Amino acid sequence: MRTFKDCFRGLLKVLKPLRWRVLVSALLGLLQVALSLGFVWFSKRVVDLATGEAEGSLVQGIAFFAGIMLLQIAARTAARWWEGYIVVEAQNSNRAAVFARVMRSIWQGRDRFHSADTINRLEEDIRVVVDFVCTSLPGLIVTACQFVAACIFLFSLSPQLGWILVFIMPVAVVGSRLFFRKMRSLTSDIRRGDSLVQAHMQENIQHRMVIRTMGGTEDTLDALDDLQDDVRTNTLKRLGYSAFSRTFMQLGFMLGYAAAFIWSVYGLSKGTVTYGLMTAFLQLVGQVQRPVAEFASQIPAFIKALASEDRLMDLSEQIQEPEGPEIRLEGAPGVRVEGLAFKYPEAQAPVFEGLSFDFRPGTMTAILGPTGSGKSTLVKVLMSLLSPSAGSVTLYDPPTAAGSGTLCNFMYVPQGNSLMSGSIRQNLRLAAPQATDDELWEALDTASAGFVRDLPEGLDTVCAEVGQGLSEGQAQRIAIARALLRPGGILVLDEATSALDADTEQQLLENIARRYRGSKTIICITHRPAATDYADATLKLA
Repeated sequence: MRTFKDCFRGLLKVLKPLRWRVLVSALLGLLQVALSLGFVWFSKRVVDLATGEAEGSLVQGIAFFAGIMLLQIAARTAARWWEGYIVVEAQNSNRAAVFARVMRSIWQGRDRFHSADTINRLEEDIRVVVDFVCTSLPGLIVTACQFVAACIFLFSLSPQLGWILVFIMPVAVVGSRLFFRKMRSLTSDIRRGDSLVQAHMQENIQHRMVIRTMGGTEDTLDALDDLQDDVRTNTLKRLGYSAFSRTFMQLGFMLGYAAAFIWSVYGLSKGTVTYGLMTAFLQLVGQVQRPVAEFASQIPAFIKALASEDRLMDLSEQIQEPEGPEIRLEGAPGVRVEGLAFKYPEAQAPVFEGLSFDFRPGTMTAILGPTGSGKSTLVKVLMSLLSPSAGSVTLYDPPTAAGSGTLCNFMYVPQGNSLMSGSIRQNLRLAAPQATDDELWEALDTASAGFVRDLPEGLDTVCAEVGQGLSEGQAQRIAIARALLRPGGILVLDEATSALDADTEQQLLENIARRYRGSKTIICITHRPAATDYADATLKLA
């Protein structure tokens, strides 16, 4: 957990681009304060006119009283509309900014956070921070001004009563916030627990068929209960501290109201207080207590915002990929590695070391080796998705050091099912947004995915998450077609035919060899002999 100072600076950074909008929100709030104090004054005026304590037109007083009420309604409506507007704008812009940081962060072999935890931060933590900055912060400004204005008004009517209330209210607030640090810690634990619950549910829903076939449904439900019990325990602890705070606050409010009531009744009996003045006293007690209560209620919101900003900073402070122009090599680039080594940050031994090889331009190379020998890791290093521990990767010609700018030369089919929810057309156009239907069909035919023509909706057939609704072999062929649509000179197939039968695999490899041999450099990771039959060279990792 970061320090209070760091998290507070993070909140100020969120506020900076919104400061003028927040200021407008605060000004609308101050207008409501002015109108509410005007309402108090006209209430006193109307009562004094009705009882004969003041001279003037009662009808005119009532008219002004009604006008103030209508202005209050209009100001409140405008303030709520503006608040809703700036909140949704701020949520969208901040979520987009943090999401962009996540998408552009350096990948180090595995993600630092579970995907559900990341989504939880992007949704809930963004909401908490934005609500505080756009709603609570201008509310605090208005609250402070309302408190000062109400106190001045009260002191102008009765300095003695004003001093009594000014003493009682701050003591009540301070006494109710003795557990600030503990509540912040509990809030962080609750948010962390919420992320674990969401991650557990997302992962188990996604793999529910596997869990059912393994007979693990009850264990999964029990694990959810345990996670929720932790959240419940911490929430109840925080509620206990909050209940104590509210009790302390309510005691202060009751004493304040009782002081104003007794003061007014005593003044009535002595003839020093009019009925209109008593009405003003009792309303002003509310005007003093309300900002104090709102200020106290914003402290938990502030604590939640600090905890959420801490979690968002975990995402936004991830190391970013260096930005630079794309370096696109013409034709079929070669890839040369010299003395290459790679070790994952937390691993004891390197995945491979001292590796030298030349993936010659326009050739097909099969990378072989047992499971865990580093085949997939190697191609990620070639594409600069991972940085080597030692050695170099060079694309040629002309000789160009591999980096984020050279990624555009690769047409990549990852291991496993990589389709996304959406239509087949949308999945294919992820690689080439402007591709025509003819180009889509050409890529599908090359990838032996002509079965798409037989689907009722054709290219508009909708895939569920990770390609559900299609067989593994069908999903693999669509993923290959997608890669073929991407402009680039190096085609990388990472176990891309593992789910295909032998005949389909042979047909697909034959299509790729006939279509791209000489015009693309092809790197194929495989455990199966079919790919080696078409390969010009092999690289075997131990």
